[in-house]
Amino acid sequence: MVSDPNPLLTTLRAIVAERYEKDTSPLLLSDLGLMLRQRGLWPRQEHTGKTLRQIIEDAHDPNLLIVRDKNLPAYVAVATEATKTVVEQLMARRVQRTSSVPNLEALPRSVLFAFCVRQEAGKPVFLSKTPPFKYTLAPPDEADRDQFFVIDERYRRPGLKILEPSELSASDRLDLQGRITSWSRDHDVPLEEFYIIKEKKRVNALERLLAAQSREVAPKIVIPGDIALILMQHE
Repeated sequence: MVSDPNPLLTTLRAIVAERYEKDTSPLLLSDLGLMLRQRGLWPRQEHTGKTLRQIIEDAHDPNLLIVRDKNLPAYVAVATEATKTVVEQLMARRVQRTSSVPNLEALPRSVLFAFCVRQEAGKPVFLSKTPPFKYTLAPPDEADRDQFFVIDERYRRPGLKILEPSELSASDRLDLQGRITSWSRDHDVPLEEFYIIKEKKRVNALERLLAAQSREVAPKIVIPGDIALILMQHE
């Protein structure tokens, strides 16, 4: 009996073919990787140093094709020769429905951390639906479950350091934006609900009066309580 020269590719072909027999929606590369990890098939010793995408592309197999969308680099699917055209059409329609690219600087840090925090394999992260937005790794009580969004593993970048979004590399930024966009679209959650609205601070007459004084004079000013109260009530 001749042994299979590449058992991983054989497994990939079987998974992809079976998936498209049941569902013609795009099979995301990240989902395929998750399936392999859940079966203990990835990563493998002999493929150390190569990504799953590189392995598929290097195989030049008509039943394992990488399909990308040029407008959303992080959105990558795997298709067969028979399903490639349908997958490309569905991806194009999906991207057309995508809202604008997420503004990472305008999203609360807690929301960004929810997409980057480390979590056990296969388990989601839970993000509260109301401000202040907080995430938790532990499943909320059943009674509170509808108060939280679920962020599955395929939408997250565990371990990505994001103290300052502006310091992210271009590839990391695009990848994270793509994942957040996919999550918001798939779960029908407008990202605008999370954006931080920086309102102009209102300054009352008392604050303006004190600010107009020199550093030496301001501490010496004594204002009767009733007058201070009136000034505080007027902008």
